[in-house]
Amino acid sequence: MPNEKTFTQEEVREIVDKMARTLAMLHYYLSREVIDKFGSAGEEAIRQAIHKYGEARGLKIKEEVLSRGLPLTVQNLSQFYDLPLPLAWVSEKIRSEENYLEKKVTYCPFAEEWKRLKGEKLGLIYCEQDLCMRQGYNPEFDLQQFTNVLHKDPHCHTIVQWKKMIDRTDHV
Repeated sequence: MPNEKTFTQEEVREIVDKMARTLAMLHYYLSREVIDKFGSAGEEAIRQAIHKYGEARGLKIKEEVLSRGLPLTVQNLSQFYDLPLPLAWVSEKIRSEENYLEKKVTYCPFAEEWKRLKGEKLGLIYCEQDLCMRQGYNPEFDLQQFTNVLHKDPHCHTIVQWKKMIDRTDHV
């Protein structure tokens, strides 16, 4: 294409950040309206939809990994992840192995938007999809979340690992 625009890394980060914030707004306004109109039944419907969404994301990533003949490892989940995390999210990997990832996310555009809208509670419902997504990808995965910026913590500290690894450490 002749007049195709090229973007700097910083421009790409800004575009991805804006897109993520727009999706966070969509979740906020849809959820807010459903809950305002239907109360606790609406909140439960939102929660169920978010769980199904997470599972569907995981299944889609699983399909891609398996189509390449690769195993369903934590490492392959990261490699074939469906969001451009390095382009807008800021995180620090504490420990990364084939079937173990511990990290701290210090900047999440979704969370920043929900905080701006005073929608932390709705954002936390969205965050429930994280476990569902990982279990849709591989039912043997466990997600532990120790902190969350939506609880006013400085970061989201998580560990994703095989459940088998947890069992081994419990018996040591």
